[in-house]
This record gives sequence, structure tokens and C-alpha cells, in this order.
Amino acid sequence: MPRRVRAFVMTAVMGVLAGCTPTTAGPMVMRLGPGVPQQNFFQLGLRAGPRLNAPQLSERGANDPFQGDAKPFQNEQWGIDIDGSVTVPVSDRLSWHLGLQGEFVGLPVPAYGVYTGLSYYIGSERLGLAPALSVRGASDFGLGNDDNQSGVFGDGNGTVFGPATSSLFGVEATCAFTVQPEPGMSLGLVPFFSVQQSLVNPGSQVTTHFYGAVVAAQLKFGESRTKLELSGGFGRAHSGDTSWNAPVMGARGGR
Repeated sequence: MPRRVRAFVMTAVMGVLAGCTPTTAGPMVMRLGPGVPQQNFFQLGLRAGPRLNAPQLSERGANDPFQGDAKPFQNEQWGIDIDGSVTVPVSDRLSWHLGLQGEFVGLPVPAYGVYTGLSYYIGSERLGLAPALSVRGASDFGLGNDDNQSGVFGDGNGTVFGPATSSLFGVEATCAFTVQPEPGMSLGLVPFFSVQQSLVNPGSQVTTHFYGAVVAAQLKFGESRTKLELSGGFGRAHSGDTSWNAPVMGARGGR
């Protein structure tokens, strides 16, 4: 590997390792079109979004000062997930979704998440909408975000709290407005809204809100079942009295 490329890769890996609290990549459930009622649909790829507990960690001294809108891609407040999911048809219109996420740093990853939900398709094969409701939980299990690399943090006045465990638990509602202009292609606008409890152990619990929308496209390759899904947009994150804009994007393969 060329020296410059090696240096870039090592810098990126170390940057991600520096911030490994759970990433929120909305929308969790994104159903683009009616799907195939007789077959499960598996997807795997990368998705990115905000770390909703970043302001709490900054206040507790576990992170650098929170940057908010000034630096939306700062790794301590924005991250990348490996995202794997399966869509299981329950009926011609109702589907069950299950997904797993982990920070994009290899194995073992320092933050894990799981989500599950239901979607219902309304409309024709060419035009429709798919409302969905999902629940989500994620945690870094105390493996990241310390200010002295020893796994402990304090209040800046000499009080040491111990390992900073960051967790998120909540619910999200989405509604995908989709159109299929030709066979094998789906386009959609997907607004979303989530409410989550952000827990930073010990003793910090904040209600967070994350809402916004993405534009998404799902393309089928020839006669195969393989599909490529691309999405991108923005959301507004609120954590207590702090709010900031957060880019959301993703790329997943499906079959």
C-alpha cells in the first residue's frame, strides 16, 4: 500500500475510534415500493448520521467542546454505521423489518444497535406511500468517549465518574412517498421523526428528537434480484436545549 494511502487510512481509522458512541442513521425503516410479497429482502451497506448524545458527553468532559452546526462532520458528533437488515413480508402490503448496526471500524466494533418495525404499503405498483413505525436501541457498552484514554471521565473539578457508557432507546415514525417510473427503479422521498432517550452513565438522561427527510433511489441490476439503494438528506437533532443540523446518507446493496 502506498505510504500516502496508508497514512490516510490510519488517520481515518483512528478518527473513527476516537468517537464510538451510537450513530443515529434515520430513517431506520425505508420501504421504497411494494416489494416482493413472496420473498425476504436482505440489505447490507453503510449509513451515516448524528451521535445524539454528543452534547451530553461534551458537558461531562468526555468529548471536546461541542461544535454543532460549525462542524457537522466532526467525528465526535457524526458517525458511520455498518447496517444490515432483512424485510420479511407478512402479507401483500404489511412487512416486518429487522436491522443490526455497528460502528464502521472493523470487528469488534465499539457501538452496536438493533431496530425493528412494521411498514404498510398503500397504493399501486407505480405510485404509493409506505408509513412505518419502528423501535431502536443502541449502546457502546462503555468502550468509547473518554478524555484521558483510561476509560474514565470527570466534571472538570477533580470529580471522577468512571467509564462513560452511552446508550439510546426510542421510537421512529417514517412515511415513504414512492414512485416506480420503470421496472427495476424506485424513487422516494422519506420524511422521518424519532424520539429517543439518551443515557450517559452515570446520571445523565436527556430526551432527544431527530427529524428530517431523505431522497432515496433503489435500482435493480438486470434480471437478477440484486438492488442498489442510495439515500441522502438532512435532519435536525435536538438533545435537551442543544440543536444542530446533521447530514444523513447511506448506500446499501440488497437481494
